[in-house]
Amino acid sequence: MLNAKQEKFIQNIVKGMSQREAYKDAYKATYADKDIDSKACNLFNSDKVQARYKELIKKLEDEAIMTAEERMKWLTEVVKDIQREEANIKMPDGEEILIGMKNADLNTKIKAIDTLNKMSGVYITKLEGKVDVSYEEAIKEVADSDEY
Repeated sequence: MLNAKQEKFIQNIVKGMSQREAYKDAYKATYADKDIDSKACNLFNSDKVQARYKELIKKLEDEAIMTAEERMKWLTEVVKDIQREEANIKMPDGEEILIGMKNADLNTKIKAIDTLNKMSGVYITKLEGKVDVSYEEAIKEVADSDEY
């Protein structure tokens, strides 16, 4: 468990501060930068601070990744014209100019519905037919073949 200053130091690092800036802010340090750098480096490399740093980074990574539910909601919004995309025109000189926002086209909506169906398990592969060979016979046949 970190004390309050150590926690503030590592929170500052995760927010993007340098070790020096994070240490100065957390410890209200006013001594020479080389001394602050040394103390900050030692603190950052300590086992408990490293453990907390890795924990915070993992949490940020987890929050950055969409959950299946979030993806399904977004795809549903594409189909319902809630999610829109930029409409651009290309000028003769190659420059693209934004002229507004547009709804997804029909093909994009069909792909979104297809993806939603796959995610929710609506599509099931159904195999029909009669098997003329027992499992044991099929295994023996494969084992006896030259291809195995």
